[in-house]
Amino acid sequence: MLNIPRELIWDILLRLQPKDLIRYRCVSKAWYAFIHNQDFIKPHLKRSIKTNSTRTILLHTTPSHFLSLPFDNDEKLGTATVVRFSIPSKDPVRETTVTVGYANGLVCIRNCIDGDISYVTLWNPSIPKLKKIPIRTHEPRAQPSPNPERLDIYGFGYDSTNDDYKLVGIIRKPADEYEVSVYSLKANSWKRIQNIPCCGFSLFAPSNHMVFSRGALSWLMWKKLHEELQFVIVTLDLTSEKYREFPIPVDRIDDIENPMLELDALGDYLCICVNRFMNQCDAWIMKEYGVTESWSLLYSIDAVDIIDMLYTVEFRTYKPLVFSKNGKTVLLKMSKNFKSDSLVWYDLEKKSFKQVEISGLPGLFKPTICWGSLCLLDGDPVIV
Repeated sequence: MLNIPRELIWDILLRLQPKDLIRYRCVSKAWYAFIHNQDFIKPHLKRSIKTNSTRTILLHTTPSHFLSLPFDNDEKLGTATVVRFSIPSKDPVRETTVTVGYANGLVCIRNCIDGDISYVTLWNPSIPKLKKIPIRTHEPRAQPSPNPERLDIYGFGYDSTNDDYKLVGIIRKPADEYEVSVYSLKANSWKRIQNIPCCGFSLFAPSNHMVFSRGALSWLMWKKLHEELQFVIVTLDLTSEKYREFPIPVDRIDDIENPMLELDALGDYLCICVNRFMNQCDAWIMKEYGVTESWSLLYSIDAVDIIDMLYTVEFRTYKPLVFSKNGKTVLLKMSKNFKSDSLVWYDLEKKSFKQVEISGLPGLFKPTICWGSLCLLDGDPVIV
C-alpha cells in the first residue's frame, strides 16, 4: 500500500461515499489526516455535486423525523429509509422542529417549544455529525414591553469568499422594523447588522423562511394596497452583508384570490411559486440572478380537479425540486388538499405528469435536495 502513488489514492478516495470515508480514517494516521484536510473535503463535495453520486432527497416529516430517499445520477428514486437525528427532547408534545436551510451537505434545524427556541443545530446527515449553535441573546431593554420580541425567521447559507457558514435571524420590532443578526460558524458568535431597509413592508408570514442561492439569502415581504397585494423579494449577500430588493414577476395579485406564494431555489435559479386557490399554480425562475427582466415562466398548472359525479373538488399545490439532466422535466412535490404529499415528474413540453412510485414515503413531508459531504467532520456525533 505504501507504494501506491498519492495521486491514485486521492482519485480513489474522491469517488467514495462519506460513510465509507469515515470508516477508512482508521487505516492509518496519514489517511485520517488526509480525509480531514479541507484540501480533500472541498474537492470531494465538488465532485459529488457534479456527478450526483451522493445525491439524496431528505424528507422531513412531523413531528421531528427524517427519511433519506436515494436519488442518483440516473434519476432513479430508491426506498425511503429513516435517518437518525436525535437530540434529547425536552417536551415531545409541545415542541416542533423546522428545517431552516441547506448548504454543502449541512442541514440547519431549529427546534421550538410553544414558539420559544429550544435549540438551533447544524447537521450533516451523511456522516452523521452535528453542531449546536448558541441561541442569540437580546440586548437588555430599559423597560419591559407588553409585546415581547419574536424571532420571525432564520436563514442558513455559505459565504464562499470567507469559507464560512452563516445563520441569519430576523426579529420583528415595533412599527414593522426588522432587526437582523448574523451568526458566523468560523467565529462561533452573533453580531448585529443593518436593519432591513424595506420601509412599509412586512415579512410574508405564510412563507416565513429564507432561501439560499448564489451566495445570498432571499425572502418575501409584502404590503396591502387597497384590494391588491404588493410583494418584493429582499436579498442579503452573505459576504458583503448588503441588501438588495427586486419585484416578483407577477404584476397583480388580488387579495380575494387568497394566494400562497413560496420562494425557493431550483438548481442555480431563484424560483417563486404562486398558488392561487381554486385557480392555478404558476412557477417562475430568475435566469440571471438579480435581473428582473430575466424572470421566465416555468409552468402554469391547473390547481383544481372535479374527481366524481358529486362534484367533489380536489385542490393541489406544486413545488419544483430539481430539473432532470436534459432539463425537459422537473420533479415536483404535489400536495392534495394539504392532506397528502407525493412526488411526480412534470414534462415541461408535453405538460404531462408521471407519478413516482416510492416505497416508504410518508403522507406529509418537506423535501430537501442534499449531497453527501464531509463538512462538519469534527462536529459532535449524532446520538443513535
